[in-house]
Amino acid sequence: MWIFGYGSLMFDGWESGHGCIERTLADLAGYRRVFNKKSVKNWGTREWPGLTLNLKQSATCVCLGAAFAFADDDSKSQDLLNCLTKREACQPHSLAIRLLDGHDVKALVYIYEGQNILDPTTSLAEKASMVVRAKGKSGACVDYVRQTFEGLSSIGLNDPEVTSLWEAVRNNLVGQTDMISGLE
Repeated sequence: MWIFGYGSLMFDGWESGHGCIERTLADLAGYRRVFNKKSVKNWGTREWPGLTLNLKQSATCVCLGAAFAFADDDSKSQDLLNCLTKREACQPHSLAIRLLDGHDVKALVYIYEGQNILDPTTSLAEKASMVVRAKGKSGACVDYVRQTFEGLSSIGLNDPEVTSLWEAVRNNLVGQTDMISGLE
């Protein structure tokens, strides 16, 4: 069984506790990263939602991510899927991905389509403001966005969606620091 990760799943080591037998880079054609999933528990609250990555269909895009292989053991597979379904707050889609070695495989990909999708007309500035003020049980949403940006950068990937939001968040934080400094 293969799982495809395109955000925090790529970098936070979750797979080590679930018996991952292989990890490699992979491409998912026809999708791109987008910060359109409101986090109302892990990285925010209902009152102050954070933003996390999701995927959106885009005919001309290819999303580079990580593919994780697991043994097809029914009991362990179900535990793993239950854990990821809870974490990602959605059911996985079975989609074709291309592994780094050129092989095509079916992978389970978590794409959120529920009620916490952000209005697509939300501006970058509004998204950055949401990120800066949001905190949930996993921590500050700023940390999630920073870790995602740094994780992708560490493998030489500059994703425009992630980079632009991180830069807007940093500018927002600098603006807040300047404002606080001016009050002292």
